[in-house]
Amino acid sequence: MIIGRHRERPSDDTIERVRFIVAFRATHAPSKSRHGPPIESDPLSAEFYAQLVAKLDSLALAVLFRRGKGLFDKEEKLHYRVMEHKAIRLEFTDRLTLGVVDGPRELVSIGRYTPGGWEERLKEAYDEALRLSVFQDRVTSLEDRLAKSENPEDVVALYESASDPQSMLRMLCLSAKRSSNAYTLYMSHILADRIREAHHIIETAVDLNPNDARLHLTLGNFYWAALSNARGWGSGKDPGPLRLVTLDTLEMAYEKARSLARTHYLEAMRLSSRREIEEEAGAQLSTLRS
Repeated sequence: MIIGRHRERPSDDTIERVRFIVAFRATHAPSKSRHGPPIESDPLSAEFYAQLVAKLDSLALAVLFRRGKGLFDKEEKLHYRVMEHKAIRLEFTDRLTLGVVDGPRELVSIGRYTPGGWEERLKEAYDEALRLSVFQDRVTSLEDRLAKSENPEDVVALYESASDPQSMLRMLCLSAKRSSNAYTLYMSHILADRIREAHHIIETAVDLNPNDARLHLTLGNFYWAALSNARGWGSGKDPGPLRLVTLDTLEMAYEKARSLARTHYLEAMRLSSRREIEEEAGAQLSTLRS
């Protein structure tokens, strides 16, 4: 490791914390289009990125990076910079031996370095990035276990075993598998006769994904089931597990449930590009008018 001609130098821990924050931030930063607006990012990555940036802002720190090439050697390098109140406190450059942020590298130079209390705050930012990284692994692990669960009681137990079920629900409803996650949790809670929890899950999924037509249709059907259980199902219709969804359990008036069902069916029709969703929402909507 080569350090510039400075008597003081940052500790290895400080440098590694910067590298970890940069690697995490690079993984979750919104993708940029060369021509036009930023490409829409994965909602879960966007959530992690926003939480880390908010932490850095609260600490009055900026941890920045950019890729570049040396003037003479032409090898790709990664430039790091930690700033406090727009003043540069730490700046160094890694040679990227494998061309990736988290691959093997060599510290080839260091610019300015101003020691101080900012390094304790940098540790707080590192701890937050580490916490989010661990949380991401837990979300992925729970997704896999939910997909393999064979009965609703197991799904409910897995969800409730999370250290913070509400935060976990939010992450599960933002991940790339959000639609299947939300439906698995929602339907499993209905099958386990946990109707209020099922209502909360599908409402949360819709709130976090307001442009998902399928989720609006599912929530509309939830209210429609409560209405049908109140007025009676049509001849030959089997409500299945939805027979457990009642207005009494939801403590909801008939007209309010009817209004909510209508709202979500209309949203499903407006947002959907799939004919089967539009047809189902339209058919259900017509029953509300009768």
